[in-house]
Amino acid sequence: MSALIATDLSKAYRRYQKPIDSLKELVFRQQYHEQFWALKGASFRCEPGEILGVVGDNGAGKSSLLKLLAGTMQPTQGELIVNGRVSAILELGSGFHPDFTGLENIHLGCAMLGLNAGQIAAKVDEIIDFSELADFIKQPVKTYSSGMFVRLAFSVVTSVDPDILVVDEALSVGDQHFQKKSMDRMMTFKDQGKALVFCSHSLYHVKELCERAIWLDKGVIQAQGESGEVIDQYNDHVRMQNSVSVSKPGQTESIENADKSQLTAYLVEATLLNGSMQDGDDLPIYQTGDCFRVKVMAHKQASLALDDVHIGIIIKRNDGVQCFGVSTILDGVSIFTTDDENELGIVYEVPDLSLLSGLYSLEVWLIDATSAHVYDSMRSCCEFKVRQSGTEVGITYLEHQWSAPI
Repeated sequence: MSALIATDLSKAYRRYQKPIDSLKELVFRQQYHEQFWALKGASFRCEPGEILGVVGDNGAGKSSLLKLLAGTMQPTQGELIVNGRVSAILELGSGFHPDFTGLENIHLGCAMLGLNAGQIAAKVDEIIDFSELADFIKQPVKTYSSGMFVRLAFSVVTSVDPDILVVDEALSVGDQHFQKKSMDRMMTFKDQGKALVFCSHSLYHVKELCERAIWLDKGVIQAQGESGEVIDQYNDHVRMQNSVSVSKPGQTESIENADKSQLTAYLVEATLLNGSMQDGDDLPIYQTGDCFRVKVMAHKQASLALDDVHIGIIIKRNDGVQCFGVSTILDGVSIFTTDDENELGIVYEVPDLSLLSGLYSLEVWLIDATSAHVYDSMRSCCEFKVRQSGTEVGITYLEHQWSAPI
């Protein structure tokens, strides 16, 4: 039995030119609004044990869809069948009273999710422990930071053992430690056969976490199916609509602007090893067919297991095209330690670089064993050039042959 079945699901809002028009409509019994369809004709299923991704631009209808799934809104048209208890974390702050303490909001949130007083009392300590907010639990939540708020909200909605969990972009507000902790809990739910709907602008996370995805645009599902294929179609759409924005090569962008020493694990350096330098050029140059090597060094906290730290590398052209990406977790390779077991490193080597002429840079990712959690990243680093002797066109040289037609 499917956990969620949506059939021709639609949601319309009334849009008024001026606020007073809603009063005029009530008094004069005439229509002063136009109907805006935030969601139109959405049909899909989500099965038990599945994580369904939702992607799309801002204003595409994602929030309206998630509110319908969570039961906080009713559809204008269509049918939604929900088999099981639903918990949802949507907009930051929804469902909590700012003047109540964290503890009072735990009781309020659990009650709204259908728990009785005895069940709530049995869950309180578990919720506080998972949120790690014991020192602040008797303070009004209006004094909480956005990260603390997310900790409390996620701890509450996941404590009730839901059959269906709906998660919006709100998790991106939390700190790195809690993002990892939350991701692990979500994966545990999946392993227990529960259904999850995961909405995010991070296409990387959607591709890694979700078996299937749907792409919404202007309220209409444009594509649904295998997550990689849906994301490829969405990216094609984005590239057609907008020119690709590329970070300035050589600039290192960390996931957080905070002191890296506070991160569970972080990148120390990424260095090209064997590019040649030519007079008048400040970038290393490789010829098509050369051996390409880059050294990556990282640091982890002693409490983090070595097998939960991996390196991912993407070679990216300067127009934003991702030429090739791989990771140690995909290849079943472990990162090497130095004399200090918390200092890690690896050399990534492409024996026969098949790229054609162009300007390239690397994205380097420090990820966990699920490939879903990112400890740190360098989004545009190790800029280099490739030159070729021939006049072939494209991104990469493909081995080929010519023969007579049969």
